[in-house]
Amino acid sequence: MQTKELMPSNVLYPVLSADLQAGFHYRLKAIKELYFHEALSKTVKTIKISDIDFDLNKYVNENSLRQLASLSLRGEIIFPTPHLLYNNPFLVGYYRLLLGFSQKEFYTKGPFGAFRSMEEKGKISRIASVNLEGFCISLISTAESLISQLGDFNRFTLAELQLLTVGPQLRGSMNNEYGQIATQKTFNLIKDLVKQYILSSTPASIEIKNNSGRIVEIKFSADPDIEIIEKLTSGFRGLISIEIKGGKDYSNIHNRIGEAEKSHQKARQRGYFEFMTIISVEIDYSLLKSESPTTSHFFHLDKISEINNSEYSKFKELLSSILGVNI
Repeated sequence: MQTKELMPSNVLYPVLSADLQAGFHYRLKAIKELYFHEALSKTVKTIKISDIDFDLNKYVNENSLRQLASLSLRGEIIFPTPHLLYNNPFLVGYYRLLLGFSQKEFYTKGPFGAFRSMEEKGKISRIASVNLEGFCISLISTAESLISQLGDFNRFTLAELQLLTVGPQLRGSMNNEYGQIATQKTFNLIKDLVKQYILSSTPASIEIKNNSGRIVEIKFSADPDIEIIEKLTSGFRGLISIEIKGGKDYSNIHNRIGEAEKSHQKARQRGYFEFMTIISVEIDYSLLKSESPTTSHFFHLDKISEINNSEYSKFKELLSSILGVNI
């Protein structure tokens, strides 16, 4: 059979970034040490098995323990006990992931907020200590319901269930990291544009003197991400509030725009008159305007970072006007 000759193509395809997946790898490695079977196994070695068995026999239904025994599994692999959690509070994360609850669902929307410091800091507060028994009883009931529906399984099945839960958590944490990087990138871009006017600068703020001889400060802020104020003898005047949403997850863009709107509304109450929202998702800005009517200008971070892009020119012209400088 004759092989059809392929025609050469001049199309150049982009090289996609593997940074996100590499970040997942290192974060997952750290999480496994705290919240997966490895952490449970290490903890069990430091406790008397008779103490764990005492708790299991006290709190867990005998049929559930018999089911696990038939699969050659010990009870603690799925049932949290006071002895285990007291000796290693981080293991709250092990059981939360196993039972399929996000941190928001478990701690913020659910009744278990007092136990969050156990998972995140490995510390048991007084309230958590007093209520540890009731906490375990509640999770044990959920775990009994789970194994009654699983049928045949092993510890690798349980690890897979934990991975399914931790995936969105990892992506969420990476989105936060994206946000920090995006804010720094925007700050550096502004700093480069106004460099000839800079009087002083720190890693978190820039002070410039504009063409009218007025002092203007550009600084990182918790809310908004970056704020630009003009210093007056009578105090200061808010010039522009900049919210930066660097997450690249398209499905969550509308939530992030809602957050930006809340921040801009607070800035408006403080006297700001210009409001900028910078995003990292490709979307028609008109679709976002109804969700953040306070935003005066939407920009895409990648586009304002390209000198030849029209958004870069618009961003530069806007800053020049607001700051009172020629850039």
